[in-house]
Amino acid sequence: MNFVKSFNKTIIMNKELIDYGGVGFNFSKENGDFVVKAFGEEFEFKKLSEAKKYYDNINDEKAIWDRTGMPELLDCKVYKSN
Repeated sequence: MNFVKSFNKTIIMNKELIDYGGVGFNFSKENGDFVVKAFGEEFEFKKLSEAKKYYDNINDEKAIWDRTGMPELLDCKVYKSN
């Protein structure tokens, strides 16, 4: 559930996040170069477990990348379009 403030009112928006793609987490090692993209920003991590914990707590469109070698999209969630 997202909250949007507009003209001093709070509007509750029910948007469903759905899987967009990614290779999953099974092929990445614990230590590496991981990036979580959300809110128009990038958040860098050196441990997969820390990146995944941060990623799992975001309730918005998001993506997580393993940039240790060739960049790989691990997981991505987007809002379901009506």
